[in-house]
Amino acid sequence: MLLIAGLVLASGCLSDEEAGGEAAAVPTENLPEGFSLIAVVDESTVGINMEDEIADFRGDEDIGRVNATLGKYQWGEMGKDYDARVLVIECETEAGAEAAVANYLAQPKYENPPFVGVDRFSTAVVNGRQVTEIREKVGKELKYVYIWNDGSRAVLVEGNGNRAESLELASATGL
Repeated sequence: MLLIAGLVLASGCLSDEEAGGEAAAVPTENLPEGFSLIAVVDESTVGINMEDEIADFRGDEDIGRVNATLGKYQWGEMGKDYDARVLVIECETEAGAEAAVANYLAQPKYENPPFVGVDRFSTAVVNGRQVTEIREKVGKELKYVYIWNDGSRAVLVEGNGNRAESLELASATGL
């Protein structure tokens, strides 16, 4: 993990000058309390296949050609807790971004609730827009995930078990 962060920093992937629309939306500074940036990766990052990172967005609906940028964040104990992630996918069209969101939500793993009596999906407000909140089971706890499209961009924020902190990370995208 640290090797990836070193490669990203060395290659200049965090440079504001080179950041495209999707890279600019992946928060790198002024992060919510408790989150620290591990790495920002995209198709130019050595050893990373971005198609693997966006596989859940491919499905019945065609999303077309895309560019994706992924931010990984540590929020808990290194090596023990899962990483939080922000994935921004720039599609050719708004319809492509809407299709990406629809494909993600249609995954079989989301057919059942995470726990008895807990809804899988809800809504939340991020930066003044209504987004879909997904509740995922991680061990005996919930993890809060947010997904939406902003024009031709599909945005996925995988937070942690704290809803307020996860919403803060989603808000840090500025989208």
